[in-house]
Amino acid sequence: MPVADLPQDLIGCSGLYNSPDPLLRRLRLVDHASAPVTNLQRAFGETDLIVLYAGSAQGSNNLTDLHRNLTGLMIKDKAAVVIYVSTDVDAKIALAVSAQQPWYRMIFEDDSDFAPLAKGEPEVIEIARGEDFVPAMEIETGAEVVTYGEEEDPQDYVRPLSRAGVSITMQAYSTPSIAVYNLKTHEFVARNVRPMYFQADKIGQHLSAWRKGDALGVGFKDIVDRLKWPLIALFIALLYHAYVFMNGEEANFLPKLLDQISWRSRELMGQAF
Repeated sequence: MPVADLPQDLIGCSGLYNSPDPLLRRLRLVDHASAPVTNLQRAFGETDLIVLYAGSAQGSNNLTDLHRNLTGLMIKDKAAVVIYVSTDVDAKIALAVSAQQPWYRMIFEDDSDFAPLAKGEPEVIEIARGEDFVPAMEIETGAEVVTYGEEEDPQDYVRPLSRAGVSITMQAYSTPSIAVYNLKTHEFVARNVRPMYFQADKIGQHLSAWRKGDALGVGFKDIVDRLKWPLIALFIALLYHAYVFMNGEEANFLPKLLDQISWRSRELMGQAF
């Protein structure tokens, strides 16, 4: 474990990192009211599962069902918490996504090395408490290594992870992206979790598996759901080829139909001009 020098601003503030868990002690958080989490043991003493949700303002309006399910999880299950990891580069836009939610969220003032998704330059902000946050590049290159699956000395100070660093750790290469972390085993038990797993009729079995440390793999139903339309198209294509085989080449009407459609399209375009 790479122990770092304690910044002057953190003297007397060991509550920020006083957890033996290798992930939790590297997170700098605020609660739903934007109040800083200054004592991890007090805030997460009864928690056994962390749901990390990497998201952005872009497209968030289409995720109301997911947001409702994540909020419902925190309300109904006091041992599970949701931590929002914003991938935006504008603090005001980032706050809008989680402003009305009971989730925790990672602080914005961490010098995250996200590539700007919007026009213009990313907002320049002061780094919180003068800490040297671990950027995504150091995680990717192995310059900073966090060992999961074992406890660390809660008295030792370690560099906190930036939002970008956490996103890379989650393998969140697009948003929304969800990972589940088991605080008892100190390990990620699921990454790139499908939003449907948090639906009210499904979340119970998944929570039970995650608490046991089981990583739910992609099942046959998941594969069918993802490939439903390609499979339907393949089935239709097989039926068509069987029809042509049984009735001869004169029954192969598709090329003629496509040719007529193409000719008609060119004719309409000619009339338009």
